[in-house]
Parts: sequence; C-alpha cells; structure tokens
Amino acid sequence: MLASSVVFATLLQATAAYNMAAPGRVAAPAAGRAPAVQAIDKSKKIPNKNVWVSFADSSAAKPGTIVSGFQYGLEVAIVTDKSGATYACSNKLPPTGQPATFCDFGDSPGTIKEPITGTVFSLKTGKPEVWCPSALGRLVIGRLLGPQNLDVFPCRKGAGSVQALVNVNAKAQFEQNYWRGILDSQGKVDGGYY
Repeated sequence: MLASSVVFATLLQATAAYNMAAPGRVAAPAAGRAPAVQAIDKSKKIPNKNVWVSFADSSAAKPGTIVSGFQYGLEVAIVTDKSGATYACSNKLPPTGQPATFCDFGDSPGTIKEPITGTVFSLKTGKPEVWCPSALGRLVIGRLLGPQNLDVFPCRKGAGSVQALVNVNAKAQFEQNYWRGILDSQGKVDGGYY
C-alpha cells in the first residue's frame, strides 16, 4: 500500500514538473488539429443560448417519417406525422431511452408511441397521454418510475432543412458539474481524444 502511494506521489510531481516546464502546452493545439478542450470554470454559470439549428434535410422529412440529427451534443428527432405536421423532440424517449426513430405514431394526430412500454406522448407538449400501458410497462417499469415528460422543441421548415430551436450550451452546462483533470477518462488533462 505504501509503495503505491509513493509511486502516485512521484507521478504527480513529474506531471507538475512537466506542466511547469512547458507552460501553455495544454492550450496550444497541434498542427492541423482543433484547439484543445479546456476545463470549464464551475464558478461561472453558463447562460442558455437558444439558436435555430438544422437537424434534418427537408427532403427526408416526408409525411409519416421520423428522422434524427446530431448537432451541438444534442440528438433531436424530426417527426413528420401522416398529416404533414412537423415536430421536434429528443431522440431518447422516457422511460426506456428508446430512440424516437424506433417509435410508431400514436392513434391521435401529433402523438408518438414508445415501442417497449407503449407510452404515448404528445409531440406538442411532451406530456405522456398514456403511461406504460403494455404488460412490461405496467408490471415493472410503471411501478418503478413515475410519468416523465418528453423533451420537445419548437420546429420550423426552412429552405432545404428542418430546424429546431435548441440550447447550444446544453452540453457545456451539463459538463460544467464534472471534474476534468489528471484522472480524465482519456488519461489527459485537457479532456481531448488521442
């Protein structure tokens, strides 16, 4: 036990010495690479920044389809029901986290049905209309979890794309609560990939 703490202390001293010998090493990006990721200051609150972002091509959003897109760390599903009305929602549906692209349309217009539990959500409000009606949902999941809302976003069709109004700072706000440093999962102080 003592040997491992001595090794750890030596490693910490070597890392500190290396960082002091090469100031600015973390902030300087390698040639041809994106700037290094910086740790987020926990003392400063990151404000919401709502922006219209394209998540799907308008040719893919045909009536009766559900397509998804990934931008700014958010995965949003663009749902176009059979009548042609377009909605935007999170691509992960409660309570199981199934993708919206696996879902069916509900019996009433403007609704979507989660495949495992049978939960039906309103695409206008995000509220569940029917919570866990399937056998699995009623007997297991419905008893463990209370009703949860689906995240929905304002949506518009633009020239060639379908856009949703999303908070582009959501990922940074989420990550602000987590420490990033010597024990980062990638083994790097800056949180960047190898």
